[in-house]
Amino acid sequence: MRTVIIFPGSLDLIFFINEIPFLKKYFNRIVVISYYGDKNKYEEIAKRYDLNYYMVKKHSWLNIFNINFFKWLFSKEVLREIKENCSFSFKGIKRFFYIIYYGLFYVDSKKFILQEIKEHIDNEFFLYSFWLSRGAYVISNFYSLKTALNIKKIVSRAHGYDLYLDRNELNYLPFRSYIDKNLDQIHFISDAGLQYYENNFSSNSKLKKFVTRMGTSNPKGIRKQIYQKDKITIVSCSLIKPVKRLDLIIDVLSKVPYDYYWIHIGSGETEKEVIKYATEKLPPNKFEFLGFVSNDKILDVYKQYDADFFINLSDSEGLPVSIMEAMSFGIPVIARNVGGVSEIVNSSNGLLLNEPLEETFCEQIIDFMKCRFNDIDHYLFLSNNCFKTWNEQYNLEKNNETFLKRVFEE
Repeated sequence: MRTVIIFPGSLDLIFFINEIPFLKKYFNRIVVISYYGDKNKYEEIAKRYDLNYYMVKKHSWLNIFNINFFKWLFSKEVLREIKENCSFSFKGIKRFFYIIYYGLFYVDSKKFILQEIKEHIDNEFFLYSFWLSRGAYVISNFYSLKTALNIKKIVSRAHGYDLYLDRNELNYLPFRSYIDKNLDQIHFISDAGLQYYENNFSSNSKLKKFVTRMGTSNPKGIRKQIYQKDKITIVSCSLIKPVKRLDLIIDVLSKVPYDYYWIHIGSGETEKEVIKYATEKLPPNKFEFLGFVSNDKILDVYKQYDADFFINLSDSEGLPVSIMEAMSFGIPVIARNVGGVSEIVNSSNGLLLNEPLEETFCEQIIDFMKCRFNDIDHYLFLSNNCFKTWNEQYNLEKNNETFLKRVFEE
């Protein structure tokens, strides 16, 4: 029997839940070790998807007095990490506590893995972290024990915040060198992510690295209907926080000379401030904040509002799932050339804005959107290419099959 032990982050992560049907084709048992969260919700999810799960406890600093934590703290590898990355400066002390944070998670998670292996000793085990962060560090500690514990592969995905140092306030992610030396495979969601890793961390020639893209699904086959119209609908979908730069979207819309309606899906820490800014800058009845919408309803929203363009002006991105969703519906995308965005957005399916943003970026966007009125054939060309890009490169079913085949065959 094959058992996969997975660190998905939170058990209710939608991208992980979408992956479960594919995992079931390859594994007899799926065991999840989740971040701390809503126990009742997690139990319902585990029952619905037939998962075995453990939830790491909410960490208290009192746990540092655990004997297993002390053994970890004074191990050679941890002392080296502290020596190379910590100091008596404010940032150095914060880095030290970041390392401790990893250690508490590791000590708590380790016992769950050992318990599973002990109770199912005849199984073949695969260890998998959805993020190149704490979960990846935990499973990397089992690399030297692979033969003894019948562990066949140790793999991780890598996305954005778990990969790029500049997305962390400390410009630091613990145990990068150790993780690099103690995984079998890393699967990056973009070419840009793989290149960044190669330039900054890679030293293990045995580690296999792949670009294995994420994806979205469009099970109902919903596609945009295109006809002549005199009003456009612009959509955006993201958390509402400073890095997402909804203020720039509002600045663009404040200059649009033709009839439009803007909807935003998502909520977040600066929601009140952004809504206030939109109210001050935009005419009334020109915008709507819909708040949280579940992933399985987003395409229905795009159909309901007859969305014409998707816009993302974030300062930083990995490779946004929100863009994949929009393209699966056939919505041309306007986005900045940050992270891996240029791997999905180009002149055949949208407008890719150069970095740093030019002074005329508002005019570029406004001029681009005019094609919905005055060149419907070109708009149809963009829409069809959006769907084609999604179907060929970001189709969830195809990409998850690719990922699992690589885990088993490479």
